[in-house]
Amino acid sequence: MLKPIYASLKSRLRYSISQRFVRSTDGIAAIEFGIIAPIMIFMYFGMAEIAAAISVDRQISHSANVAGDLSTQSEKVSAAEMTEILTATMMVMGISQADQKSVTIEIASYGRAADDSIIEKGKATLKGSEGIDLPNFDADALDKRILSSSSGVVVARVNYIYEPLKLRYLPDDFNISETFMLKPRKSANVDIEDPSGSTEYSCTFKNGKPDCTAGGTTT
Repeated sequence: MLKPIYASLKSRLRYSISQRFVRSTDGIAAIEFGIIAPIMIFMYFGMAEIAAAISVDRQISHSANVAGDLSTQSEKVSAAEMTEILTATMMVMGISQADQKSVTIEIASYGRAADDSIIEKGKATLKGSEGIDLPNFDADALDKRILSSSSGVVVARVNYIYEPLKLRYLPDDFNISETFMLKPRKSANVDIEDPSGSTEYSCTFKNGKPDCTAGGTTT
């Protein structure tokens, strides 16, 4: 008699425990969090990394605009004036002094002669110790509606070797580049020319600030 009763109780107990285990909701939140948390953390770091890169890209774009805009406000830009323009450009860029080594800025002025040939009206280049050499700008490819015989153009180019947070999505450094073309405001052309007659300014960082000299020499 006892054996059938014992077997029945054992079967019921086993069924009861298994049912309670299946129906139990204890710990579900912890399990769900364990599944979702890695995905959310992955997405969070990815968004933070991309947002930081977008912010720097906007700063580079704005700085290129400032460089060109300030250069077009004079008929002639001396080395001293170019130093001030590049100083303002770097302030807008807003990068640390340690990161200046990764910057390259070029401001060049072009005009078109009556025979449609392109004339370079001067150029200034600021390059950090680890900055890249910008490729030659093809002014011949500019449309005559942009660069005509009666109105030149100033081309400002900025390149910055950006070092991302390297959390996940952006594992390597990459170049952020921007080019702005603006028309002269006070004259047909802007001459980037020093009183000495030099039209090539080579600029470096001196004590954390741009410094331009005429004649292709550096300080």
